[in-house]
Amino acid sequence: MAKTKKMTIKYWNSLSESSRKRALQYCYPIHPAIVEMLLNEKPDPKNSDWWKMVFRKIRIPAPGSYYKTVVNNTYLN
Repeated sequence: MAKTKKMTIKYWNSLSESSRKRALQYCYPIHPAIVEMLLNEKPDPKNSDWWKMVFRKIRIPAPGSYYKTVVNNTYLN
């Protein structure tokens, strides 16, 4: 199995809104307000602890995978 890569801002911006929302819901499952807040913000993993958590948990899928979002070996389609 190929290894996943760290999430990048460019890749994050290429995801559909529904994929980004599912990824945020995975990171913050009991905080829907945070999910909505981050969904409408530009990602800033260098200066925001909220985004640092997202970019640490969410990974770019391995080459050849058709999944849009990979979260800790859990694939979100």
